[in-house]
Amino acid sequence: MNIRQLIEKYFEKWPAKIVCFVLAVILYVFHQVSLVEKRSFVIPLHVTESGMVTHQSGLPGSVNVIVRSNPDSINSISASDIRASINLDDYIESGTFDIPVVLTLSDRLLAIDPLELHVTPEFITTRIELKKARFVKIQPSIVGEVAHGYEITNVDVNPSYAQVIGGESMIDRLEYIETTKVMVSNASTDFSTEAEYLSVNKLLNVVDKGPYKVTVSVRPSESEKSFDKVSVLPLHLSKKLQLKKSLPYVSFRLKGKLLNLEKYSPSIDTVRLDFSKVTVPGVYELPLIYTFPHAFTLLEKSDESITVEVLEAESVEENEKASEEKENESSIPMISLCDDKRGSKA
Repeated sequence: MNIRQLIEKYFEKWPAKIVCFVLAVILYVFHQVSLVEKRSFVIPLHVTESGMVTHQSGLPGSVNVIVRSNPDSINSISASDIRASINLDDYIESGTFDIPVVLTLSDRLLAIDPLELHVTPEFITTRIELKKARFVKIQPSIVGEVAHGYEITNVDVNPSYAQVIGGESMIDRLEYIETTKVMVSNASTDFSTEAEYLSVNKLLNVVDKGPYKVTVSVRPSESEKSFDKVSVLPLHLSKKLQLKKSLPYVSFRLKGKLLNLEKYSPSIDTVRLDFSKVTVPGVYELPLIYTFPHAFTLLEKSDESITVEVLEAESVEENEKASEEKENESSIPMISLCDDKRGSKA
């Protein structure tokens, strides 16, 4: 049989032969597939950024990994055999990049055959920036209200600054970092406590996370209060003299500790008028004397002095008697002349 005859024999009924070949391939594939199972794992995503840059956009916390192997092997595979990570150490400039996800397998997993793995997503798109370090002020987070009548005068933190590392744009805008809560409820004296760094931004790396010593200074608070319609007490007025009319009320404003002001009430001799130099009747302008506890400061007063008229004691009594008589006369009923005439005829 020559070559030509062999070729003709080979291509004899070739459509049927091709169909049989395709069917054989399909059967083989189905057979292999029947021998392989798959499992899906959610694997935490690790970020390696020990170089010059750090990521600035949000990254997924995990990736999905599909594993294919024979039934006997696949049941022994666990998530701990797989590690997913992205590595930023090879990048040296800022920008937005597609970072490939790298899978690292345990030695036990590498020994399995057959083994097929597929990760989703295969690339992570993120913005990275050059790292920058700066010392930033530590700001205590004060919570609550001190006792009534007291106020916080100072809050000191030791250390007062902490080194923070992050993307240069974020570090340049950062003014301070906050601590965990420092409770001051009902405090009336100085006290110290400890607080730690309050992590609110995962993109920042605080080198010293605490604990920090926080000292809170508490003092009585000051306030102001006005007192109106305060009586004036006359002093050293001669028995031979009397005031023509009562002394007017005065008002003033004090400054002091709030708790003391709330308890304070002017006494009868808080505001006085000294008549020791007044010996004869007349009109006088006398200075007012204000007396307060040393804890208070006088901010303002309605009057510096008062103009008074002083009369002799007898003159005052006579004037009062004349006024009473005049009032009595005005109260006597009038009798008409007609009534008098009628009475005389009778």
